[in-house]
Amino acid sequence: RRARQAGRPDPRLRLALKADHDAGLLPKIIEAYEAEEGALPIELVLGGRGEQPSQLRDGRADVALVPSPFDARRLDFEPLLTEPRLVALAANDPLAARSRLTLADLEGRLLPDGAPAGQGPSAAPPTTAAPHGPVSDLTQIFKLVELGAIVCFLPVSVADRYRRAGITYLPVDDLEPTTLAVMWPQDSRSPAVAAFVRAATTVVTTAYALGHRS
Repeated sequence: RRARQAGRPDPRLRLALKADHDAGLLPKIIEAYEAEEGALPIELVLGGRGEQPSQLRDGRADVALVPSPFDARRLDFEPLLTEPRLVALAANDPLAARSRLTLADLEGRLLPDGAPAGQGPSAAPPTTAAPHGPVSDLTQIFKLVELGAIVCFLPVSVADRYRRAGITYLPVDDLEPTTLAVMWPQDSRSPAVAAFVRAATTVVTTAYALGHRS
């Protein structure tokens, strides 16, 4: 796939990501990248949670923005920023009246991929299946959360963008924060990939200087 991509008359940089899991930085990263020498037009490769490393390894993508936890075998990555995660649950869930939770409080509830919420998120594929099947689209996820069918762990930046009357967001004391990383194949020699990595790290350094967004 990478060889075919390199031989295209109109080569592009294929960027893999999960929709909305970019901490709101993607527009600035793209703007900075387009000013870099060696930049190519960007082609977005959207996927669900945990799919981006596989897309890099099998040649479907050249570079990715990936939230942790992730499988970094045969890949290089640069951490960009770390932020807390919240649990999204139905506003009428008995737990919604609490001010804070632990993972143990979520025992018996399922995540969008069918994994048990009480065990926290994992980079490995789930061994259980949700009755509704795996879900990756945010609109569908929010509807299922509102109905009480699932709960969902979301970075604070995503929760801030999607406040809904039927959903309550709560901190979970023992839920690990998530780190957004830029990731690429170890054997990549692409100037466009290097340009994107430079742009991403520069934007984050500027946007989060002194711990504040620019």
